[in-house]
Amino acid sequence: MANRRARTRRKENKVIETISNRNFIKLSIIFIIIIIVCILIIQFLNLKEKKKVAEEKARIDAQIEDIYISTSAKMNSANEYKTNQIIRLAAVGDILCGNNLKEYGKDYNNIFTDISKYFNDSDITIGTYETTITEETKSFADAVKNSGISFVSLAHNHALDNGIEGLNKTKDYLESINIKTVGTYESTPENRVKIIEIKNTKIAITAYTYNNNKEGVNIYSEDLVKEDLKYAEENAQITIVMMHWGNVNTNETNKTQEEQAKFLINNGADIIIGAHPSAVQKMEVVQNQDFKDCFIAYSIGDYTSDFAIENSNLELILNIQIFVDKEGVASLYKVDYTPVYMLDKGSKFKENRFKILDMKSEIANYDTNISTIDKNTYEKLIRGVDRLNSILGKK
Repeated sequence: MANRRARTRRKENKVIETISNRNFIKLSIIFIIIIIVCILIIQFLNLKEKKKVAEEKARIDAQIEDIYISTSAKMNSANEYKTNQIIRLAAVGDILCGNNLKEYGKDYNNIFTDISKYFNDSDITIGTYETTITEETKSFADAVKNSGISFVSLAHNHALDNGIEGLNKTKDYLESINIKTVGTYESTPENRVKIIEIKNTKIAITAYTYNNNKEGVNIYSEDLVKEDLKYAEENAQITIVMMHWGNVNTNETNKTQEEQAKFLINNGADIIIGAHPSAVQKMEVVQNQDFKDCFIAYSIGDYTSDFAIENSNLELILNIQIFVDKEGVASLYKVDYTPVYMLDKGSKFKENRFKILDMKSEIANYDTNISTIDKNTYEKLIRGVDRLNSILGKK
């Protein structure tokens, strides 16, 4: 009897063991299938992501290429092209050194390494220096100079943050490192308007800021503008006006900007470069009263800033070509731009926290072994180019 029960238990154990083995095999097969499915899903998602990145790169590349070009001087032949002059002007927006940038470290040069190449062919590179120079910020000014900036406006709302003495020290230091300045108030147009000569062509540059009740810089007024632009027209072949105007952190121009732009153009301005909004605004070519093409960039964003606002980190390097014919008549020839982005990696970094990125290059290199950005930054750049296209794209 005992033997029979033992045999019965052994059979039951075998059955249980067999069932357990079968269940184990089934579970193993299911687990393997799940793993295979997960691998296939991951591969599919990776392929989908790569396809998306490739499509985005192609779309962005098409959008960036010379979104805005205007030709106002027509050349009749290759020979004429060779005998005439092209003057190349580059422009950037506000040059700011906020508290976060002041904590960056002593060597600011790394901020500009990706984009300074775009100034190599420029005959002059202009911007608005919106930082009062102190002992603490001299090294920042040196790096700005090293990046390629050669001419700046000092007509802005922060010009007298450290009083008239601070403004004068800023002007003196910039000029000591061979950055020319304009925009500080003088009693005569001869001193307010700066005339520079490039390739035997005289270019007049003036600068104004909105009325911020701070004496010492050129405050926009129609009387002052008329006097300055009359002097510029009599003494130069082309006139550039640098304007500090508009509302902060908006891509929309306001009525005052557009009215002042019209007044400037009809009184002799050929090119207007705007700053202050810390955001990119529209560009346009308009005709003055003499049916001459003139160019307005209402705002090209900042050149350097430490604002934690994605829209404010989106910037332009504006490239303008001026055509000078055999008779010395200068006119607008071509305008295009390079989109750049001021990257802030966060407060855990110091020496390498900030960097101005070449957006086109970074997007093209993303998902390759030479990429320097993460997915989050890549997506910011994609959004940035789309925003630029909506602001500056051909209508």
